[in-house]
Amino acid sequence: MKGYLLIIGTLIVVISALITLNVFFQQSLQMEIAEQFNKQQLLLSNSIADNIKTYFYHLDEEVLLVQNLLSGTDFKNREAVSILINKVLKEEELIKTNLGMLSDKGDIIFFRGEEKNMLRPVIPEIIKQAKVTARDRTRAIETRDMIYVISPVFEQTPVFEQNNLKRIFFVSIKIHNIATHFLGNIKSGSRGYAWLMDKNGTLIYHPTQPDMVGGNIYKAETKCLRCHVSFDLEKRVIEGKTGNYGRYIAPTGEDKIIAFSIANMNNILWIIAVSAPYSEVTYAIRQSTRIYSYLIVSIFITTSLISVLLIVFNKRRIKAEEAAKREQELEKYALILESKVRERTAELITEKEKLNTIVSAIGSGIVLLDNTGKILWSNEKMKEMVGHDIMGMSCEDLCADCSILFDTQVRDINTTIMSDLFGQKGRYFQVTNAPIKGANEEVHGYIRLIQDVTEMKTMEEQIINSEKLAAIGRLAAGIAHEIGNPLTSIFSFVQILREMEDSGFKKESLDTIYFHINRISEILKQLSGFTKMPAGEASECRINDIIETSLSLIQYDKKAKNISIVKELSPSLPEVLCSGNQLSQVFVNLTLNAIDAMPEGGTLTIKSMVKGNNIIIRFEDTGTGIPKGDITRVFDPFYTTKEKGTGLGLAVSYDIIKKMNGALNIESETGKGSVFTITLPCK
Repeated sequence: MKGYLLIIGTLIVVISALITLNVFFQQSLQMEIAEQFNKQQLLLSNSIADNIKTYFYHLDEEVLLVQNLLSGTDFKNREAVSILINKVLKEEELIKTNLGMLSDKGDIIFFRGEEKNMLRPVIPEIIKQAKVTARDRTRAIETRDMIYVISPVFEQTPVFEQNNLKRIFFVSIKIHNIATHFLGNIKSGSRGYAWLMDKNGTLIYHPTQPDMVGGNIYKAETKCLRCHVSFDLEKRVIEGKTGNYGRYIAPTGEDKIIAFSIANMNNILWIIAVSAPYSEVTYAIRQSTRIYSYLIVSIFITTSLISVLLIVFNKRRIKAEEAAKREQELEKYALILESKVRERTAELITEKEKLNTIVSAIGSGIVLLDNTGKILWSNEKMKEMVGHDIMGMSCEDLCADCSILFDTQVRDINTTIMSDLFGQKGRYFQVTNAPIKGANEEVHGYIRLIQDVTEMKTMEEQIINSEKLAAIGRLAAGIAHEIGNPLTSIFSFVQILREMEDSGFKKESLDTIYFHINRISEILKQLSGFTKMPAGEASECRINDIIETSLSLIQYDKKAKNISIVKELSPSLPEVLCSGNQLSQVFVNLTLNAIDAMPEGGTLTIKSMVKGNNIIIRFEDTGTGIPKGDITRVFDPFYTTKEKGTGLGLAVSYDIIKKMNGALNIESETGKGSVFTITLPCK
């Protein structure tokens, strides 16, 4: 009997211990599950923060893109401006935005949106921040209700100065719209939610307590403490004195868990919080605790003997099964890992082949350097230029006289044209230098793109020489015309006097005059030869290729930097029988004339198309235009409206097109621009 009592007492003690341990275990499990759930909330808040930062990053990029596209726009055609903006600002479909352009004085040049009344009070701050913002950068301004993303437009001057502000492009978004978009649909459990505050502790958004928006946690009154007993946890988060998640007690006594994430956008910092009731997270565990406590007593007695027997007799079998299971799982994971490795390896091989194909197709030399000037890699074209493999060589070993080519102090992309590189005399190379920067703007290496532009330079020189010869010829024609007429009269009178005069001395003098008049006449004939310009060697040419080549000749002209060139070239143009060099001379002359007509900047649109049996090329500018009385004379030699013009460019261009059996026409209106149309017959 005593033995049975001992067994029963032992079972009671064991059961009591198990219940106690179960309660302790369940409490620990609740805390662990709550912490894991809070970590999930932290991931959710981090995701929201990343989405907001990504939105503002893309918005900054799009603001810069729109600013660059609109920097030279006069905003007269507002519909075209609006279409251009809609194509770029794709995020406008998600969150409604307002946008506009201000002058440097704060005048509203352009505005599109519904929040214009909220703009004027913040204009002084926008101008202030724009003046301290670098070129091609953005800055964000936060008010109580709005976010303004601004991008200043500065004058195009050789030396950048902050006091040459021209315009300010901006995009504004209501903070409530941003918060509603990113936080409105966020749920943590069934009763959890997300809310937002700024770096100063001001509540920006709250889904359940909207009347608290605008309040500050440092100045919270008793009536405002509806969801928190205090804001100590939030204050510690803002001041960086605690982690990114924790717990707090609501006025109702409800225990809650909360997670915070920081969203740093430009110069704006927001804190995103996600919270949920502690009881909701641990409800299932608490329920299982009760049930488990009820069952443990009944199950313990039944299972204790069985468990002992199973442990004794099946210990080895259990170990063997567990070992086999682990081995199967390891094999499964090994197969999955092997498959992923094969897939990734195949992807890397494919990407490498694509990259090698692209690099091989580039007709320019490419060199990769480290930050000490040592050559890490070069493509085959570069080896062909130099004549041997340059891997591992230093800049000085490669070319002692062209150190600028491999200058390791470059901090920004720049392009220059050099000659006589690699010992190749008489050849020209276009060198583009670009640093390779890390996330912290630290330079890790350099890349150089070297392109042989000898043919382009040769063509440019030919065009310049051709225009010089044409100018000399026109001048000679003018001289021959002005002198030839009176010389003919003098020549006739001298002939008459020679026949009438019998005196030896006078006749001898008249013969001398007659000789020198003949000499002057021969000189005039030689001068007239300059006006007979050769037609040029005709060949089958691609009009679009000639246009591209001509534009490349003026790409480094300082006057062209503030000009936007739009090309609308038909890809289906047939070849034309013409002189490519002379036609390029015409295209360059028309382009330079358009640039001179737009001293404050503008747009030059070049179009090519087929119309019937002819090819049409149009040069359309938005410049000052030509007065109506001057249009009929622009093709006359020596007539010009420019202060330093020769009056030969359009005359020479007209003769070239005419000799190609084509036509050159002009349409112009003062203040609106000019259109030059070239018509060439198809071959």
